[in-house]
Amino acid sequence: MLLRTRIAVTFFLLVAAVLATALAVVSAANRHNAEREVGRQLDVGARVFMRAMETNREQLTQAAQAVAADYAFKEAVALRDTDTLASALQNAGSRLGAAVEVLTTLHGRVLAASGINIKPGMTFPLARLLRARGVQEGNSTIMVADGRIYQLVAVQVRSPLPVAWVVMGFALDTKAARELAAPTALALTMSVRSGSVWTTPITTVPDGGARRGELVTRSITLVKRPRLEVVATLSRSLTAALAPFERLTRVLYLIAGASLVGSAFAAFWLARNITRPLRQLTDAVDHIRGGAYDVPVSIHRRDELGVLAEGLQVMQRAVSTRDQAIRRLAYDDPLTGLMNRTAFVEALTAALGAASAGPVAVALINLHRFKRINEHLGFAVGDAVLVKIAARLTAPPAAGAAVARLNADQFALFAHLPPGADATAWGLALQSRLAEPAVVHAQPLDVHATIGLATAPADAAVAEDLMRCADLALEFARREKRAFAAYLPTLTPSARDQLSLLGELRRALDADELRLYFQPKWEISSRRIAAAEVLLRWQHPARGLLGPGVFLPFAEQTGFIRQITRWTLDRAAAQGAAWQKAGVALPLAINVTVDDLADTGFHLSVARALEHHGLDPALLTLEVTESGFIDDPKQALRMLQALAALGVKLSIDDFGTGYSSLSHLAHLPVDEVKIDQSFVRQFEADPEVAAVVRSAIDMGHRLGLRVVAEGIETESAAALLGGMHCDLGQGFLIAKPMPLAQFESWLRGRDRVAALAVPAARADVAGASGSRRRRAIKVFPA
Repeated sequence: MLLRTRIAVTFFLLVAAVLATALAVVSAANRHNAEREVGRQLDVGARVFMRAMETNREQLTQAAQAVAADYAFKEAVALRDTDTLASALQNAGSRLGAAVEVLTTLHGRVLAASGINIKPGMTFPLARLLRARGVQEGNSTIMVADGRIYQLVAVQVRSPLPVAWVVMGFALDTKAARELAAPTALALTMSVRSGSVWTTPITTVPDGGARRGELVTRSITLVKRPRLEVVATLSRSLTAALAPFERLTRVLYLIAGASLVGSAFAAFWLARNITRPLRQLTDAVDHIRGGAYDVPVSIHRRDELGVLAEGLQVMQRAVSTRDQAIRRLAYDDPLTGLMNRTAFVEALTAALGAASAGPVAVALINLHRFKRINEHLGFAVGDAVLVKIAARLTAPPAAGAAVARLNADQFALFAHLPPGADATAWGLALQSRLAEPAVVHAQPLDVHATIGLATAPADAAVAEDLMRCADLALEFARREKRAFAAYLPTLTPSARDQLSLLGELRRALDADELRLYFQPKWEISSRRIAAAEVLLRWQHPARGLLGPGVFLPFAEQTGFIRQITRWTLDRAAAQGAAWQKAGVALPLAINVTVDDLADTGFHLSVARALEHHGLDPALLTLEVTESGFIDDPKQALRMLQALAALGVKLSIDDFGTGYSSLSHLAHLPVDEVKIDQSFVRQFEADPEVAAVVRSAIDMGHRLGLRVVAEGIETESAAALLGGMHCDLGQGFLIAKPMPLAQFESWLRGRDRVAALAVPAARADVAGASGSRRRRAIKVFPA
């Protein structure tokens, strides 16, 4: 229902309710007044009726006394002259209009009678009537005879003593009833109870003149005896009493009807005037809701609707301003002014959907150590670096068709490539753009970037899928410590598997599904077995044996790697202690991650494992990657010092692949370095790489460190490393990683380097090679 209709109907119903209430009150008041007036009339009528009955009694008494005092009548009574007595009684009754004239003896025997069907000699119930009434001479009484009602008065005839009774009475018939009720305009009904039967011999109520429920009555009991009761009932029709008021009520109804009609027109006129501007306002709101904020609101009033219209215009302008701001926030990066992810995906979708679109290359760029810039130099410097990077990517010639900042330290861009163009060349060009340091406040800051590249339609044809492929390539480059990587189809299954493997990996620890594999380290000069590195495999119940590259990178990202390290530490310590007790001690090395060094209680876990299994600390080596102490040097140094104090040996794994480890190496309490296999596999064919490897070996020896080369697969490589005086080697040339039983079988009969356990107390004693432990307690510069 429309608001206009609701207002009109509400107003109309309100007026109708008021008029109906007023009419109901007036009608009730009229009825009350009529009932009260009828009651007053009945009270008056009752008094008038009783006065009329009293008047009849007085007339009858005077007439009877006149007859009883007449000398001739007394003489006729003495002579018992019946005819004379009857004539005298008849003459007296005629003059008065009486209906009954009777002369009886003192005992009630009739001497003469007139006007009633009774013969001389019969008994008239005078004595009984007088006794029943308990009254004296001259009082009236009521008698019912032959279905008629009489008002009687008895007077004694004295000569000089009482000798007879003269009884005279009026008949209370319909005529008499009308005469009695005439002064009050009331109806009179005489009811008689004879025994238990009621009859109504007299009534002046018109036949069918009023329904019984509409009569208001007042009853007067004239006589009440055990077997006889006479009641006079005065009545008045309430309908007749209400007749004058009904005329007024009809006039009021006519006025109310006219008022309703007028109020209906007024209500609809008022509702239209109210809702017309409201309709204009709702139309404006509909346009605003549809995104059109320039619709004019032409309402000029000084009432509340005018204020509402003015407020709507103000809100319209405010919403328009906010909508523009929201659109900017929804599609633009407020810091750099570049696109955000939403806008970039839309632009990429449009580029992929263009009819003439050729190959499209998408690159995701991640900045390394950006968090460290924010922490040490402040967020303002970090923001300035991001602005500089954005300016490089958008500077002419443009690096791509669209550039976006996806999150804190990640950018994205895509470019249309000419047919046959190499996407890798484009990616390398991006890398060269970002190679130079970013200068902020005259301070150059090295910001290294990792780039993941994907190409459409070769890798994917949908924007979201293409960005996912680029993200997988970026993650692969970060994991492999590369500056650039292009998407390969083999990356996708691994990434998908990792999502499901995380939950299963938690269960794998409880179900003891992880397995320890051992790869030996040997002395390059003598080929004797010097130690073994503990590696992990996962015996998956459905997927079979899984290598560490499948599940460990994802565990590192989620923080679950700490539980895995502790499990490995406990199992490796148990196995090393078992060999130690059996007299075939072999030093074991396990890998430690960045998360483990960041754990302030990690050294306590190592101490508990050594103490619980009784393993000599000198038989345990913890291998730490360079990134473990580059990201947070102070915390890493504190943890390495705590671990060194336990007596365990420390090794830098993947040495040479980091960015700044050489500046920290002299201050770290480590015992050996492991040259990364990427150098070992290339140094035979690349003299420059061979020079790097030789320099690393010489530097390690000068610092008193043992040097291990991993990834040795050929005899020629082993010979070259031996010529460079590398201490230990590790790789497929000697053996691949093996499970425990196979490794123990492989060890039998092979020469070993004697495992000398060095007590932890010797950590503070200077050795002949320059005291690495003493040098390890130097304070790392802030």
